[in-house]
Amino acid sequence: MLTRTDYKRVREIVFLKDVALLAVSAFGGPEMHISLFLKHLVREKKYISETDLLELNSLCQILPGPSSTQTLTSIAYKIGGPRLAFLALMIWILPATLLMSFFVLSTSFVKPEVFTFIGPMALGFIVVAAFQMFKLLKKDRINIGLAILAALLSFLFHSPVAFPVLLLAGALVTVNFGKKDFIPNNKPLLNIRWANLSLMFMILITVAVVGLYTKTQFPRFSQPIRLFENTYRMGTMVFGGGNVLYSMILKEFVEFKPKQYLTLNEFNTGLGLLQAVPGPTFSLATFANGMAMKNLGYGFNGQLIGCAVGTLAIFLPGTLLIFFVYPIWSQVKEYPIIYRSLDGIISVSIGFIWSAAIFMLWPYLQSIVSECALFFESQKKGIAMHDLTDQYLSLIVFIITLVYLQYKKLPTVLLVFVTLLAGYLLYA
Repeated sequence: MLTRTDYKRVREIVFLKDVALLAVSAFGGPEMHISLFLKHLVREKKYISETDLLELNSLCQILPGPSSTQTLTSIAYKIGGPRLAFLALMIWILPATLLMSFFVLSTSFVKPEVFTFIGPMALGFIVVAAFQMFKLLKKDRINIGLAILAALLSFLFHSPVAFPVLLLAGALVTVNFGKKDFIPNNKPLLNIRWANLSLMFMILITVAVVGLYTKTQFPRFSQPIRLFENTYRMGTMVFGGGNVLYSMILKEFVEFKPKQYLTLNEFNTGLGLLQAVPGPTFSLATFANGMAMKNLGYGFNGQLIGCAVGTLAIFLPGTLLIFFVYPIWSQVKEYPIIYRSLDGIISVSIGFIWSAAIFMLWPYLQSIVSECALFFESQKKGIAMHDLTDQYLSLIVFIITLVYLQYKKLPTVLLVFVTLLAGYLLYA
């Protein structure tokens, strides 16, 4: 006869099996992940109630980090405590990060031309995301103004400093000038365990200091540490999910000229390949760090280290934060200032996505204008016509992506495979 302990252990094993099935089938990003959690973990298996899921998801929305990953981690924490939460997290992120690592290594053996149309396809995804995020924006002057201002400033000033400054400014604005009634809560927080929060900041400070010290003394050893610091810092500031992370990686790894770990085409390729990967969208950091190590001259082992660094750095801060906040969530949620600051943070985050869409569109628009100018110039001079085939095909892929994404029931992974196949057939 099963004891209570045996029953609990069996239930936890079954839960981890369910998490594994979700990890290999959950395509579509955070919104789709939450709907799958609702279907499989709530309605079918009844691990928690719908109210519990919505409350846990609300908690994760006001924290920086991968919201759907944190939601799943907090569900596991509620069911079986920190040990089960850690195991569920590992199972959830493993398939996505392994696939993104495989894509990094494959770039050394596959012709770059095969990925030609992944860039235009990824551009379609980010443009659609920019429009979709507008629906989440509160339609009042303060929040719309914050989003527009954040988009303009982050587009004009290509510096990582823009993210924390604008996020903090957005939070302060809506805390002080937002429309919500402010009901002060003077209750002290009780039974706080500071270890995980302290560890989160200690890691950030330590890797920053070590990276700075080793930069000149041991440059080859220093590079993975500095990549870890860059990615870890992003993980502590990402409010709004994967779309905001895309804009942060774009700015820090592509736009920021002193580093420029990736080209825009490489970033677009990673963003496109991400659509073929189930599980957390934050696995883009795995690809970005692996490619950065490749571009910095590291070999096969170095690229694997880069993928591991990106995975650990992007998921660790959000995990430490959820382990810190979940035990005191019942107290924290009573503080109105938390919700008031969230409006400004979300508005600024939406502005970051708009900025990323503009930055990614800009080179394509410039290319089309310059190619058309060359075409008309060749026509005037009566010389051989300039070939616009690649530009036309890229434009067609971009338009097809926009149309395809309007049909929500069609799997995005199919679009990725067809796009890769088209590049292979034309250029391999």
